[in-house]
Amino acid sequence: MTSPAELRAIGARLIASGLTPRALAAWSGTDRISALPWKVSGMSARDPVPAAAALALLVAGAELPIDRVRRLPIDELVAAGLVEHVEDRVRARVGVVPLAASLLVCDRAELDDGVDLVCWPDDSSVHLASALPPGRRARWLDLGCGSAFAPLARPELAASIHGIDINPRAVEHARLGAGLSGIEHLRIDHGDVGDADEVAELVTCNAPIPDEPDAAVWRSAGPGFFDRLWATARRCAAPGGEIVVHCTLAAIPDQLPGEQQIVVYTPPSTKAFAILWWRPDAPPRRVVGRRAMTPGRPHVDLRDRDDAAAGTMPPLDPC
Repeated sequence: MTSPAELRAIGARLIASGLTPRALAAWSGTDRISALPWKVSGMSARDPVPAAAALALLVAGAELPIDRVRRLPIDELVAAGLVEHVEDRVRARVGVVPLAASLLVCDRAELDDGVDLVCWPDDSSVHLASALPPGRRARWLDLGCGSAFAPLARPELAASIHGIDINPRAVEHARLGAGLSGIEHLRIDHGDVGDADEVAELVTCNAPIPDEPDAAVWRSAGPGFFDRLWATARRCAAPGGEIVVHCTLAAIPDQLPGEQQIVVYTPPSTKAFAILWWRPDAPPRRVVGRRAMTPGRPHVDLRDRDDAAAGTMPPLDPC
């Protein structure tokens, strides 16, 4: 088994070899991780230059001759379960994606959807991570953490971060991402959202999709998920703490206590997805607004929360 120190060293070597957001954007033509699955087939067919070998292997999923990846720690990557080496070829077993100063581990972008698939990060992950309030807290609890996108993107937000997920495969991938990134204060455990019982100043969740008819669609909510989520989030929020959730607007109960600031970002003609900032201990207030995504601001952020709180955001159209 690869030790934490060895994983951290592997991650450092991968970053040094060019597995960085800047290099990925220059190589793929986009800085949006969520857009990369649509580019993977073309990217994996390229004959990479040595500086792009890590990107081709671990992001695009290209199968490469061993002599093209000599700069990478292949033996260590094999030992960690990240790649496989067969004869003179090397192929990634998972995706390893540069995310800020971290490395995120997920299933390869071209794999079919399935109930245990640890999916490539989509825009919902970015919406949640970019909506998290700044500042240093003692504790952060991420419910249904998946590959731990938010903690890997924003590890500076708490001295101790605990992620929990019911998918053992997601737990394994999240632990690998934390290890490669050298984030020692991030702990990932297996369990249901209803199992959490610790108190944290920040509680987050990128919630699954309720009432999804296709059982093979990733992150579809099982029966009673949201009842357990809201109860757990309220129970685990420290006095004065904040809960931030990405979910459908329909999944947010009207009777939540305290203050709720809700920003819907999808157009009126589609299912309403939103970010909820919830402070259970604050005076009762519920504000719901909508903000159109733009090329300059493609994701929800803290400015939206402030606009909703100040009443300067257009209210949600009831139709």
